[in-house]
Amino acid sequence: MRKPISITIEADNLLWLKAQAAATSKGSVSDVVDRLVRDARLEGRTGAIRSVVGTVDLPHGDLDRADGYVRSLFDRSLSRPMLVKERPPAATRAGRGRGRKRRG
Repeated sequence: MRKPISITIEADNLLWLKAQAAATSKGSVSDVVDRLVRDARLEGRTGAIRSVVGTVDLPHGDLDRADGYVRSLFDRSLSRPMLVKERPPAATRAGRGRGRKRRG
């Protein structure tokens, strides 16, 4: 999902971004900036952290409740009746009249 943001950059960089955008099919500065950031992140060209591990702090009790809640969702789902239809195996031609000549 894309989110609108506001950034402030040097005039020369904005001119460059607009030229890059004009060279694309959409002509969108947002698309160019998004591509540049994605490429930099994926290629590791920055010293920035690439992982979100450890960025969220949850109270220990919340994790225990979440585990029980998710487990109850599975239990409820498995307790519901389920309609299952099996199809018979498709008829094959193997073995039918092999090697026989048709009389006609």
